[in-house]
Amino acid sequence: MVNIVNYSATGIGGFRHFSGLCPAVMGSGDVHASVRIFHVPAANASAIFRGDIVSWSGTTAGNASAGSVAAGVVTGINGGNTNTPNPGAGDLPANISAPSASVVIGNGGGSGLGNGSMAPNVSRWVPTDTASLIAGVVVGFGPVTLYMAKNGFQYIPASTEAWVFVETDPDVEMYATVPTVPGTAFNLSLGSGIDVKANAGNQSTRFGVSGVSLDPATIATTGTLPLRILSSGEQIGNDPTAAGFIAKVAFNRNRHYRGSGPMVAD
Repeated sequence: MVNIVNYSATGIGGFRHFSGLCPAVMGSGDVHASVRIFHVPAANASAIFRGDIVSWSGTTAGNASAGSVAAGVVTGINGGNTNTPNPGAGDLPANISAPSASVVIGNGGGSGLGNGSMAPNVSRWVPTDTASLIAGVVVGFGPVTLYMAKNGFQYIPASTEAWVFVETDPDVEMYATVPTVPGTAFNLSLGSGIDVKANAGNQSTRFGVSGVSLDPATIATTGTLPLRILSSGEQIGNDPTAAGFIAKVAFNRNRHYRGSGPMVAD
């Protein structure tokens, strides 16, 4: 069978490139999305794209402390960050009045007249993380700061404060690319857990699309994995025995902040 979903080289040509997690339907059957605004602190060390998983984090989000990441294995919490977490920060750039002394928010530009309300801090999910609390999947960016608008950013660069729209429904069903054929037949893996591969080289800074794919090498019944495999989806031409096929997944509620994940704040 010809895999028309991803013909030719995975992530390079064909009908589907790596594009992270793409929300498809709500598990409840509801037609309404559950999108919330989250804050990305300036200390965030990894660029964030649409289709990325993000996790609840601290002020040094994604900035791994010495000894916290070894041989690709993350310890501690907050995507490798072992510093004291700060779960929230300001939620709207319009509330920022004074120009910034750094490139953090690109010279401010807000009125300073809004309420100083708080939004949770998030950072990009780190594969192999076994402790962070999942917020959801990134579906857009905004409110856009003056700095991002002036530079035409379609994504959130590292070390840049920003705000992000996140689909937070723990029951949302999502499609994602499986770059290689799993060692065990896919039909025997339904219901198992799975992690993602970062695939930094496949991120699109021009279009702001994630390079994340599913990692078939991580398929297991381990309770700390971030995602659960539901099916191969309903896309015509999708061949789960060929590289680059599409799988439908949902969040593991044990890791999601709306599920049974651990509490964050002190």
